Amino acid sequence: MSVSRRQLLLKITYSALALTAGVGMATAMSGIARADSLVANTQSASAAAGFPFTPPEGRFIYTITRDGDPIGTQKLDFLHDGDKGLTVITDVSIDVRMLGLSFYKFTQHIEETWQDGVLLSMTSDTLDDGEERKVDLRRKGDRLQGKFNAKKRDVPGNLIPSTLWHPDAINQTTVLDTVRARQHQVTVADKGEVALVLPVGQIEARHFSFTGELNRDVWYGPDGVILKAEMKAKDGSIIRQELLDRP
Repeated sequence: MSVSRRQLLLKITYSALALTAGVGMATAMSGIARADSLVANTQSASAAAGFPFTPPEGRFIYTITRDGDPIGTQKLDFLHDGDKGLTVITDVSIDVRMLGLSFYKFTQHIEETWQDGVLLSMTSDTLDDGEERKVDLRRKGDRLQGKFNAKKRDVPGNLIPSTLWHPDAINQTTVLDTVRARQHQVTVADKGEVALVLPVGQIEARHFSFTGELNRDVWYGPDGVILKAEMKAKDGSIIRQELLDRP
């Protein structure tokens, strides 16, 4: 694919959304790229698990649009396994089509393993318009070590992945990129409460803005779940992720 064609399609990164993913949300073509006050009522119930909130269960499905036109979906699965902890799986699928033809495809599969509120491992498989990127990080002491493709990676073990599903992301100055396992410096601003109208209905949310090496606006629900995320592409178009279905 030529450079001009890539620019035309505004390859999104995600996951930042991935949400991302991302997801994320995030989370999600290269170049397209929660909330403590809202979850205070769940903190005491989840303190024993080590989380600042009670992680949800089940599958959350998001629609991804570019200037209102559907281009893909993101699925976020929370799998609880007793003493083994929590596995969070993010799947992003994007297919940009013009005149019935597929011009750009992006898929990403991310798996995060958590126990007692600690990230034990993160793996991701990304296929960015035919270019494969793999991340495999495992906890060793207070570090996350492993590889991005053939390159070694060694990052602080307290980083929150750029999927941003974890509400403590709003308290961070650095997040963990899920595509290349790099550290992204961010500044987070609380933009206040707002009522969102989504496919799942009208929900009160709190809006946070992430800026810096990751630029994304994220809206978290009262239970700490991502309801919406969006970013501006290089041509000014808006890439948006909205909650379509939940358990």
